[in-house]
Amino acid sequence: MNKFLWLGGVLALAMSGCAEAVPEQTLSERVAQQLTERVDKNYDADFSYSAFELNTLTAELLATDVGVKTRVPQLDAGLNQLLWAEQVRLNGDWLTQQQQHLRLERAQISNAQLTIAYYGEGQSNLHDLIDKVQAQLPVQRASEEVFWSVDAVTLEDVVVNLFDQGKPVLSVKLKRLELPPVHSQQTSQEWVDSVLGPLLEQLMQQAIRGNTETMTVDTRELMRFVWREMGAF
Repeated sequence: MNKFLWLGGVLALAMSGCAEAVPEQTLSERVAQQLTERVDKNYDADFSYSAFELNTLTAELLATDVGVKTRVPQLDAGLNQLLWAEQVRLNGDWLTQQQQHLRLERAQISNAQLTIAYYGEGQSNLHDLIDKVQAQLPVQRASEEVFWSVDAVTLEDVVVNLFDQGKPVLSVKLKRLELPPVHSQQTSQEWVDSVLGPLLEQLMQQAIRGNTETMTVDTRELMRFVWREMGAF
């Protein structure tokens, strides 16, 4: 399976160009404000949270009640709600703005709901967000990109919903979903594959074990979806 950018990468990318806090603000408040503004202006999406704490000594960020909502006109408001998470924790070497490689050791997302909504072949709310992130990759000089990577992405107690053309295809609750490492040079389709690949694999394993009480699947629509998107897997 190919690899995937997730919220850890989005946050690391967005914060890589954040300015230092002004006197009337804490650094956490300043970073949160700039992140919200960047997501709004550059990614055409909404970022929300209830608490946002940045610890510069441990290079750790902890945010609660985190929401990421896209603005895809082909989708209604509910399907644009890409992610909601009770807690997001990031750890890694990503605070130094002058370095070329921003590295996150891990991104942990807990008690979350992830909704991937397709509105066409190779087109979804997740594709839309990632394409906009790619288009806004930060640069140190005009021809020099700042590369970043996330070594481990883990979602715990997560509900994953998949929609296609407005129709529910599957909904499954997972205790843990581990995604492959990610980096900034991957394509949007590679990133999406790295979510769907582990998800479908775990879904099949649960079905084989007979553990289906935490999932709802439209088998016919799921098979149609997989065949249509086969080039992505």
